[in-house]
Amino acid sequence: MKEQTIDEHRSIEIISKMIADTTAHIDSESGKYFLLWGYTTVIISLFEYFAQVFHLPTSLCVWAWWLIPVVGGIGTLILNRRAGVARPKSYVDRSISIVWTVFGLSFGMIFIAALVYHTSILYLTALMMGMGTVITGKICRHDVLAWAGKAGVVLSLLFPAWHLIMREYGIAIRDSGIANIEAVLYIEIVIFALIFLIMMVIPGHILYARAKNKREVL
Repeated sequence: MKEQTIDEHRSIEIISKMIADTTAHIDSESGKYFLLWGYTTVIISLFEYFAQVFHLPTSLCVWAWWLIPVVGGIGTLILNRRAGVARPKSYVDRSISIVWTVFGLSFGMIFIAALVYHTSILYLTALMMGMGTVITGKICRHDVLAWAGKAGVVLSLLFPAWHLIMREYGIAIRDSGIANIEAVLYIEIVIFALIFLIMMVIPGHILYARAKNKREVL
């Protein structure tokens, strides 16, 4: 009877450790992906803002945006390969992968529609990524991700608000005599970078730090 009790306790310890390891892995891997895409988007967005303000070549400004999916996509493939070698994917891993695959394909269609109908691509990007972050947070049961995603969705409303202001007062702003008017006209790019800082970079650091602490405890 005593040996059976010990075996039961040992089994519970093993199961608890497996759950903790899985949680730490999800925290670490999710943190890496959010840091990758978050920092890439923030850096490229700020580059675009200063490129517009300081009148860099238009072709450079246009093509620089494409560095976000290129750098993010290559980085994601590298992280996927490393994660696949480290341990097999769990149901949660596959669920998150499916969510972001669907959102990625949907965003591709929205991007084309935005080019055709001249809709704000920054607004649609922030909105879509915010929704994906909320869903990821709910699947992983991470409140920090869920709230960061919600913040991204809410803050994305700044873009239609800014476009409304520009429609009403755009001419007056351009004729106001501000020394570097581009710094004001392209402020929405800075808003875009700020949203991704809040929505991906900060929670990415929190998740990564949390996973590191769990590994040290284990």
